[in-house]
Amino acid sequence: MQEVDQLRSPIVRHLRVSPLDVYQRLVDHFGLLYGPAARQPWWPIISSNPQLEIIIGAVLVQQTRWETVEDALAHLYEAGLIELAALAQAAPELVATLIFPCAFYRQKASGLVALANAIRERYGDVATMLRLPTATLRAELLTLPRIGQETADVIMLYAGQHPLFVIDAYTRRIFGRLMPDQFPWERASYQRVQHVLMSWLPIDAQLFADFHAQLNELAVRYCLSRPRCDGPPARRVYSRQPGRNSFLDRHDGCPLRPVCGWYQQHRQ
Repeated sequence: MQEVDQLRSPIVRHLRVSPLDVYQRLVDHFGLLYGPAARQPWWPIISSNPQLEIIIGAVLVQQTRWETVEDALAHLYEAGLIELAALAQAAPELVATLIFPCAFYRQKASGLVALANAIRERYGDVATMLRLPTATLRAELLTLPRIGQETADVIMLYAGQHPLFVIDAYTRRIFGRLMPDQFPWERASYQRVQHVLMSWLPIDAQLFADFHAQLNELAVRYCLSRPRCDGPPARRVYSRQPGRNSFLDRHDGCPLRPVCGWYQQHRQ
């Protein structure tokens, strides 16, 4: 807690906008993207094993667009491999053909098979693993194949409802533009950025999950490497659910323009 306070104190006094205001502006624009009130969930689930499906998706999405992952998950589902026992016994070569063209598909295929075997041997099933205490589970996940800090937190948050804010490149980019002079968002360690954001927000898994979804949506629509602040939004098909991308018809630009430090500096 002392570390959090030390990170927090020089920034909070000078915030241009609170993170909760950022979140509300995003929800007003995109609608809820996660949770029971979301009409088209940001993370669609197609199988009867949502926790395992989320784990597989979290591995596959590393350096890969979600729409590619969505196709790969559909292929795995059709092959009966979103089942822990079946995945553990699958030939990595078969898995590789099903998840192509995900980045590093051969390595991910062998990693997924090894991951399924490790979960079975250590815990018996996914639900038992995810019921571990938060700190214990995170340490355990980091020993498993193909899982680093970001992937571990995605699994813990979305599959296990553990309240951890996921820090990805999109989060760093967006807050780096919102508050460019207030914290080294791009250079700070994963843990430091996570501590800062979690210290500003109520500790709530559903809030963290939807906020992360909102930031990702903003990053693929407006806050690209070359920003599209004034719109129109990038018309990327992030998920093929019917009605999922209805907000693409909006033409009012990025919802964070009024509070974005980068925009205020560059709009002229």
